[in-house]
Amino acid sequence: MRKRIKKNKIRDYRRLMNWTQSELAKAVGSRQLYISRYERGMHRTPERLKPKIASVLGLPEDLIFPEDTGSPGGVVNEKTRNKTI
Repeated sequence: MRKRIKKNKIRDYRRLMNWTQSELAKAVGSRQLYISRYERGMHRTPERLKPKIASVLGLPEDLIFPEDTGSPGGVVNEKTRNKTI
């Protein structure tokens, strides 16, 4: 069974800024493929990229990555997807 990481809000705020994944990737020194995977929860966003993403989007890190601020987080799977963690 494939595990998914709790969703972050990169995609939401990136779209509000009218940025493409490629533009965000270039601005933070990453690749579009990785930004896509972070947005979909396929990979955890590396700790070193979180401040860069927040800075580029002009938002606080805890707004984009709420799972790191004490709200329910962790890895979810098919059985726990709709349950409160």
